[in-house]
Amino acid sequence: MDQHNEDTPQELLISVGSLEYSGGRAEVAEVTRCSGDAFLVTVRNKKRVGYTYELTIKVKGEWLVGDEKKVIKGHIDIPEFSFGEIDDLQIEVSLSEDKDLGQEDKHRVKQDMKQFLRPFQEKLLKFEQELKEL
Repeated sequence: MDQHNEDTPQELLISVGSLEYSGGRAEVAEVTRCSGDAFLVTVRNKKRVGYTYELTIKVKGEWLVGDEKKVIKGHIDIPEFSFGEIDDLQIEVSLSEDKDLGQEDKHRVKQDMKQFLRPFQEKLLKFEQELKEL
């Protein structure tokens, strides 16, 4: 299961691809941190699966700021989450380069990046389903 639990969350999150916004678009560039593990135990002939992970995803995109398009990079952190907690998943967005952005633009870009939450939840639910089928 070791190989399964390291590759699959990363591959699934990268497969989210890009999202379009009214002022631009962003895409998952890479999963820069994937720590944790998945496990399978058998108790009284019943399989029980579980996992605990922490993830950091690098995101890059283009947004219309004023009247010019700017390339903006950021990170989405998914703090520790476990099996069965996907519906309550929380994400934290930080921008890598925000010196040229006003407060309002920073807020808008972060809000746009937070829209990755729903597709991330869908991919991680798929991961849970795959674990259950092992």
